[in-house]
Amino acid sequence: MTQDPVSIEPLCLDEGHALGEFYPLKQQAQAEDFPADPAACRKDFLGQILHPRPGNSVLAWGARMGGRPVGLCAVGVPEAGRRWTADVVHFVVHPDVRRTGIGSRLLATATGHLAGLGVQKMTAFTSGPADGAGAGDAFAEATGAARILRYQRLSLRIGPTRLATDGDTGAGCELLHWRDDVPAEYRAAFAAMSSRLAAEEAARSGSDQVPEDFDEDKVQELYAVLRAWGYRTYLTAVRHRETGLLVGYSALGMADSHQRHASQWDTIVLPSHRGRGLGVVLKRANLSWTVEHEPELATVTTWNAIGNPAMLHVNESFGFRLDQSGARREWTL
Repeated sequence: MTQDPVSIEPLCLDEGHALGEFYPLKQQAQAEDFPADPAACRKDFLGQILHPRPGNSVLAWGARMGGRPVGLCAVGVPEAGRRWTADVVHFVVHPDVRRTGIGSRLLATATGHLAGLGVQKMTAFTSGPADGAGAGDAFAEATGAARILRYQRLSLRIGPTRLATDGDTGAGCELLHWRDDVPAEYRAAFAAMSSRLAAEEAARSGSDQVPEDFDEDKVQELYAVLRAWGYRTYLTAVRHRETGLLVGYSALGMADSHQRHASQWDTIVLPSHRGRGLGVVLKRANLSWTVEHEPELATVTTWNAIGNPAMLHVNESFGFRLDQSGARREWTL
């Protein structure tokens, strides 16, 4: 690329076609940083900007060089009254123009604007090889960001032994399966478990960030947003028959353009039912449920927080193995 002048401007988020100009950046960056991964999904990329998570809005800035998109910064901003911390949704710079100051200019533009809204912190994830820092890590360190949590990526290849649904759910319990939403009668219990998971993750991180809190409406809104992002979601929960209470669940998602790859999301079991292998039972049953509808599925990846050996044990017991091409770090800017 020639070194033409760079301009940075706010993006109009009402114009999906204009944002689409920046999608190739995501493709090119992912191909550079994770060449073995499936291509970035366009609907997911645009959806995360055009359809924010519940309670958030998104602001975005684009960098152009000679009129061509070379950088993007999109940030999720909580509603008024909760603007202590904002989250980076996308931060992408074209591989050919990295280390030329474009990323720093994008970040300065975003943080300057957010400060005027009362935002005091901004969190971001960076991904790179497991055995060393990636480009995003180097950039985060150069900005003075503080690393608050590390994750390791695990991968699972689908095989017949993964698809058995047997397993002890505990006396008086049953498995429930859902697609793309949580039924209304279970949303309150699901919200309570999701809030507990968020609190546990916040405690492990050691940060002062207030964990996300869920209620029934927020659960419904969240799955509506995931559908807008193009995700096909599969959930399996454990229900105690006598009380009707949920005691655990596992969730998995597949992006719109992906047929052979899925992402393992949350798996949680309430403390009173831990130590019985329910995490593995949930993952196995949910994977079987997914394959019924996604027969081409070949691989599943997940992120395990370093410092959470219990979930690492569950993942490894199920068959996930450390993926040397993937590590993730959460930063506070």
